[in-house]
This record gives sequence, C-alpha cells and structure tokens, in this order.
Amino acid sequence: MALVSETCKVEDFQEMLMMPSLKVSQKNKMANAIFEKHLSKLSLSLVNLVIENKREAHLAGIARNFSTLYRKNQGIRTASLVTATPIADSSLKEIKALIKKAYDSEVELSSAVDQDVIGGFILTVEDQQYDASVANSLQKIRKQLLQTSIVK
Repeated sequence: MALVSETCKVEDFQEMLMMPSLKVSQKNKMANAIFEKHLSKLSLSLVNLVIENKREAHLAGIARNFSTLYRKNQGIRTASLVTATPIADSSLKEIKALIKKAYDSEVELSSAVDQDVIGGFILTVEDQQYDASVANSLQKIRKQLLQTSIVK
C-alpha cells in the first residue's frame, strides 16, 4: 500500500486515473501493468475494485489509511526525527532502538533535515513531540526576556 500511495503522488498517474475519456477497463489494464509485479493479488484486486467503483480519486487516501490501520494492528509506532544536519545511519539505529525500548513496540523511524532547527533535534513519536532544538531554546529565552520587566 505504501507503493500505491507513492504512485498516486505521481502527476501522470493521477491524470490517468482522473481522465474521463478512459474507460474503467482501460484504467484497470494500466493499473495492472503498473502494479502487477509489485503487489499481491489481493492488493491489486483492491485497486481494481476502487477503479471499478469510480472511486479512483480516493485511492491515495485508501492506501494511506490502510497503512495506518496495518501499523496500528501490528503495534508498530511511527516516529520522525528532524535535525539541522544529516544524521549517520548508526545513530539512527541507536535512536530507533531507544524508542523501541521506551515504547516497547516496533518503530518506523524517518529522518529529515531542516536547517531552521539550527541544532539539536525534534523527535515526534506518533502524537508526542520532544523538541530539543536550539531554535526552540532561543524562542523560550526570547519569550522569557520579553515577559521580564525592567526595574530601576
């Protein structure tokens, strides 16, 4: 389903799905040609069913929600790590192991680079966020300084 979700982001694929001049059978043939080597028969039949019922505009959302439900069912947590500079794979593995230990579940960890963080990191595990970035620390200091009154 992750492959389906990513494929739905491709503009040409979206145009093909939304093209009113194509018949349902033609859309299914194209989808089969794209996915048959990469998806199970069950997943491919789901894609075909969505197209047959003229719900292809919702295919990306269906794939995304399926992935979310699958992770929830399997007890897999999603986490993202944002740093100012790229982080080494060995460090990512250590962080993943720490999260796995803390939450006692499997973890899918993604990482991103955002120079606005300045330094440190922002770790998000599902709906919880730990912001240990330099930018956040500077913002807190600025807020505290603005709230402080000057006394003569």
